[in-house]
Amino acid sequence: MVGNTTFPLDASIGQQVVEVMLGYGEDMAFLTRGSPGFDQFIVHASVILGRRCFTYPGKGGTDNLTRDAELVKDADEVLAFFDSETMHREDTGTAMIVEKALSAHKPTRAYTCADGQLVWAGETDDGPA
Repeated sequence: MVGNTTFPLDASIGQQVVEVMLGYGEDMAFLTRGSPGFDQFIVHASVILGRRCFTYPGKGGTDNLTRDAELVKDADEVLAFFDSETMHREDTGTAMIVEKALSAHKPTRAYTCADGQLVWAGETDDGPA
């Protein structure tokens, strides 16, 4: 699970993200970059939910590209959360993760927010059932 650092996490959206997390079995481990904002939310929510979470921190620059490739390689599925302002930008770290996931033919699902609600933005044909 990855998201833009500008993803609008208020109490309502945070609860909806947790509901997405709860939709996966208790044995699911979440992978994230551990970046400030959304990714740190996933780390903390995982602890509260009693779920395993592994972070893939980067040091910046090309190290982040290597980190992102490793995260996608290790993932069974990629969930990406975009704020509405960056949903169509290809130069964000979250967009680059999605690009790597699609290239690797990993099931990929994307979300954004509209009017205070988490909104499904699309998934690959081989995405979750």
